[in-house]
Amino acid sequence: MSTQRVNRAEGDVDLLVRKRFFADVTQGTAVDVGAAQPDFLSISASFREAGWKVIAIEPNPEFCRLHRERGHEVLQYACGDHDEDDVEFCLVDSHGTAYEQGKVSFESFSSLAIKDEYAKLKDNLDITRIRVRLRRLDTILREHAPDLTRIDLLSIDVEGWELEVLQGLDFARYRPRAMVIENLFNSPGYRSYMRHKGYGLWKYLPPNDVYVPLEDLRPGERVLAALRAMFLQGMYRLGKLRSRPGASR
Repeated sequence: MSTQRVNRAEGDVDLLVRKRFFADVTQGTAVDVGAAQPDFLSISASFREAGWKVIAIEPNPEFCRLHRERGHEVLQYACGDHDEDDVEFCLVDSHGTAYEQGKVSFESFSSLAIKDEYAKLKDNLDITRIRVRLRRLDTILREHAPDLTRIDLLSIDVEGWELEVLQGLDFARYRPRAMVIENLFNSPGYRSYMRHKGYGLWKYLPPNDVYVPLEDLRPGERVLAALRAMFLQGMYRLGKLRSRPGASR
C-alpha cells in the first residue's frame, strides 16, 4: 500500500484558483517561489499533477533534495529585489510541529532574515545560517525560462519577504494571470502595491491573498475586490489600535 502523502494547500486555495481561472487550462506555467516541500502545503503540486510546467524556486537544500528525488526540476535560489551571491539565509527548524494534517520542518520562519513580526510569534527559534544565491525573479526567469512570455500562476511564500520578491519581477513582461501571495499579518501594504500594478484582491484565504488583473475580473468581482480590500484594511488598523499599550480590550 502506498504511503505517499496527499497534498493539501492551505484553504484549498489551489483548487479554488484552478476552478475559477484555469478550469480548461492543461498546459499552463506556474512559478512557485518558496516552493518548500513538494507534497505538503504546496500550491503548485495540483497544477503539476494536471500537466502544467512548474518552475519551482527554493533556497533550502533539503527541500531541493526532496524535489529532485521526485524528478522535479528546482532552481536553488532565494528571491528578492536585487541580485547578490553569498547571502545569509536563516533555516528555522520547527522539529515536526503538527499542522494541517502534516508536520512542519523548515516551512515556518525560514527566510533571508527573521522579520520582527515573525520573531514575535515564537521565542527561541532553532536557526541555522547558510549562504545562498539571491536573485530577482525576472533574473531567474530570463536565465532558466528564456522563452516564457507570461506567467499563468505565481505563488510566493517567503515568510514576510513577499513584497521584495514582487519588486524583482518585470510585470510588464510576465503579467501573471493569477497570484497567490502569503500575507500572514493581513498587511494592507501588499494590497496597495498590487492595486498600483493593476490587480484586484479576488479573495483572502488566510494566510494567502489571491490577486488577479482587474480586467480579468467580472464587474461584480471588481466591486467585491475593492470592498474586500477596504474591509481588511479597516480590520488591520483596528488590530493595530487594540495592540497599543493601554488600549481598551
